[in-house]
Amino acid sequence: MTDQQHAGPPAGAGGPSVRVTHPGGSAVLGGPSVTIGRDGRCEVVVAHDDVSRRHAELRRSGEGWFLVDLGSTNGTWVDGQRISHLRLDGHPVPVRLGGREGPLVEVQALGAGVAPSPVAPPAGPPGGPSGGAPGALPPTPAWGSPQAPPHPATPPYGAPPPWQGPPPQGLPPQGLPPQGAPAYGEGHRGRPGGDPGRPVVAPPGLVAHGHTVLPDARPAGPAVLTIGRSRSSDVFIDDPLVSRQHASLELGPVQPVLRDLGSFNGTHVNGARITGAVGLRGGDEVAVGNQTFVWDGYQLVSRAGRSDLTLGVEGLTHVVKGGKRLIDQISFQLEPATLTGVIGPSGAGKSTLLGALTGLNPASHGNVVWQGHDLYTHYDQMRFQIGLVPQQDIQHPQLTVRQGLTYAARLRLPPDTSPEELTWRVDGVVARMQLQRQVDNRIGTQLSGGQKKRVSIATELLTAPPLLFLDEPTSGLDPGLDRDVMLQLRDLSDEGRVVVVVTHSVLALDTCDNVVVLAPGGRVAYFGPPSGVLAHFRCATYPEVFDLLDEPDLWQRIPPPPGPPGGHASAAGANSAVTPPPPQSLTRQLGTLVRRNLSLLLADRLLLAMLLLMPLVLGGLSRLVQGDAGMSMAEAGLSMGEARQRLTILVVAAALMGVAVTIREQIKERAIFKREYAVGLSPGVYLASKILVLGVACFGQGVVVTVIGTVGLPGPDDGGVLGLGTVELTLAIGALAFTMAVTGLACSAAVTSSEQTMPILVGLVMVQLVLSGALFDVDDRPFLEQFAWLAPARWAYAAAASSVDIHGPLEQQPGAVPDPLYSSTAGQYLGDMLMLGVLCAATVVVAFVLTRRSATAPDR
Repeated sequence: MTDQQHAGPPAGAGGPSVRVTHPGGSAVLGGPSVTIGRDGRCEVVVAHDDVSRRHAELRRSGEGWFLVDLGSTNGTWVDGQRISHLRLDGHPVPVRLGGREGPLVEVQALGAGVAPSPVAPPAGPPGGPSGGAPGALPPTPAWGSPQAPPHPATPPYGAPPPWQGPPPQGLPPQGLPPQGAPAYGEGHRGRPGGDPGRPVVAPPGLVAHGHTVLPDARPAGPAVLTIGRSRSSDVFIDDPLVSRQHASLELGPVQPVLRDLGSFNGTHVNGARITGAVGLRGGDEVAVGNQTFVWDGYQLVSRAGRSDLTLGVEGLTHVVKGGKRLIDQISFQLEPATLTGVIGPSGAGKSTLLGALTGLNPASHGNVVWQGHDLYTHYDQMRFQIGLVPQQDIQHPQLTVRQGLTYAARLRLPPDTSPEELTWRVDGVVARMQLQRQVDNRIGTQLSGGQKKRVSIATELLTAPPLLFLDEPTSGLDPGLDRDVMLQLRDLSDEGRVVVVVTHSVLALDTCDNVVVLAPGGRVAYFGPPSGVLAHFRCATYPEVFDLLDEPDLWQRIPPPPGPPGGHASAAGANSAVTPPPPQSLTRQLGTLVRRNLSLLLADRLLLAMLLLMPLVLGGLSRLVQGDAGMSMAEAGLSMGEARQRLTILVVAAALMGVAVTIREQIKERAIFKREYAVGLSPGVYLASKILVLGVACFGQGVVVTVIGTVGLPGPDDGGVLGLGTVELTLAIGALAFTMAVTGLACSAAVTSSEQTMPILVGLVMVQLVLSGALFDVDDRPFLEQFAWLAPARWAYAAAASSVDIHGPLEQQPGAVPDPLYSSTAGQYLGDMLMLGVLCAATVVVAFVLTRRSATAPDR
């Protein structure tokens, strides 16, 4: 086993410190925490296959030092027992990492002002039997274990309460970083250069590492502190994903209790969303919005250090049916405040890698680790910290920049966001992306390609995500705009984010910190700074590199790519399934989407013209039918020819209008819908908003076309079967238009391109015409009659024919067998309308299933 020791924060003579000894050496470390693991960026590195990337952590609190297991795969073991928390009592404690026979590390808490003293490495081989240093006291039982007694050094939360007077020794003053930690906001405005010693820049929305947030001056007795985005909260967190009243912390006489207050994005303890009251123990992790805190026994301490803000990728492999690997054993680490470009030939797996990194399409094997948690296992918590800009624009081209961002903010921000705060958020991202002069321009027609891409980026910045991924953001842009977009991304990464951009362009790779070159088969051919790409492939230009990547003997002609610091291990087995999004405010989503759809309807001149002109044109065509008997059999002398012709035109018009208005609605918004679904939009609410706006509009078209086609002409004899006259026809034709609008939405969710919609439109209308029974009889014809039952036009035409009493003249014709669905009775009319409603409901269910499937279907 090879061990490596990184110099951690210096242990000042006056501050508490901890001594860590392992076969590679010994060091005395200070600071709020010391991480132990296989990752090369841990303060103590133990490069062993049984050790997790971030295995355990030594945490300092007002009560002393604690050893905390970080959810490691093989566990942290003391005296042959697996532990989760352990308080250090000042004596050396031997610890096994990764099992009872794992690597041995000895930890010892040192008091304030204690000078470091050399300690010999533990006796015996690294994998030898467990044993402690001579004179070591038995370890303290783990907190929370059944056999663990209450910790004797833990002061009760009664009298005298620990928050009376100054904070416990060792805790940093409120608002200041702990000793040895960088101040919030410090950092570079240039290239990071991968210097592990440079200050960490916390991304927007995160509290700096080591900061404490609970007030030092607390009540003398039991108290309840509120945590939220409102400045009236006891603990104010300026994070757009935090609700105004997010959670409460009850400081009682026995144990502090954390309670979620119905927050929009939830409160998580140790990676799990809480639903009620949860007691906190020393070392517990509390996630609120984008921010992660650690409860140290007295305070909530922010955790946003370098290792927490580093994106770790280990052994990502994605295998599809047939055993083909789209990506193969991809591993790297991306530090905070870095911009990484992913390049490679078409089909190399760049989009597959992006889907795996964002959790939208998890890899078959491997891990994506952020803030010490596996993304796939904790997707419910982590997805709000991920911004993704796909290739297609994620804003409606019909809207202005302000309208698009405002609707996006209403969908993404907590429901308790005030109108003033929402406007402030929108104005902030507009200014950040330098779109002030274009804020009232239409996205589709009054913005350049680069400006449209900046609007998509601004949409993601509304929630201040620390991770930002972009898929081909410069596709189709000229070289000048290409570089402008990359420079914008450079600035965004300098604010502390991890930014990853998939691109075909190599013109602005010099703005990146890292370049990942993927070869066909999804393998990493190079990972490192852009200055080393050409030298690695022994090429003079990037076109030569791309030619070389397609060569069958590529791996014999290039050196192996350097691995990530600290090494990596491939993941065994499949990843956990993606957790479904938490319940959200469906009524708020529905209201926002209905308003947005109305805005789109009014802004889309072509769609608005279709809605207004089609019923006028088609209603006018129905007036070309010869005769003036209208829908009256008595006026027509019991001849049903004129009435059948008029009804046929109305039925075809309703089917055409309903499908034509909605057949392209979902496919043209597919990229927008998929992105909004990833951040919590309900597919059912999305479909319902379309039905409420477009379905009702199509129903109105059916009403208009029926009125135009019948006004001034005699209506059904005797006022129809219900005595409502032409209103009965209007309801049947309007209901048919509504049902066909839902059918169009279902087909739009099923297709993969807009080009497929026109044949479907023609086919649907023709099927309705043929199966309606208007051209020829379909009853009493095996198979054809049963198949016609599935056609909405069959029941709409039958209801209209029942109202008009086409059944009567047929009964008087010798040898004629009237269609029983045309019987001129109130019961038959209502039965026909009921069946039309049943078909409509069934179509809604099918449309919902197809809509939900389209939200996660891979792009083709």
